[in-house]
Amino acid sequence: MTIPLLLIPTVRDGDQGLVLEVNGVSPEPQGRRWYVLTLEGRTLGLPAALRPWARELDAQVRRGEMQMPAVFAFRRFGNSVAVEIRSRA
Repeated sequence: MTIPLLLIPTVRDGDQGLVLEVNGVSPEPQGRRWYVLTLEGRTLGLPAALRPWARELDAQVRRGEMQMPAVFAFRRFGNSVAVEIRSRA
């Protein structure tokens, strides 16, 4: 089964980008790839630029600093990717 890649749109000022209700993040066993798990039950592969974000989010959830689900907005600005938390559980 092929897992689709999370496609992050390039935005202009005022655009919110791709908004997802995230239920969690999960690494593959070797930790090279990370996946976002949506509230709707979809699994999407994360691009390399979001792996540090996924590792930190996973650590925050494990430490009890963050509860899931949460709503995030994903945006691309040129070569940069930004993630903004929109709301928490």
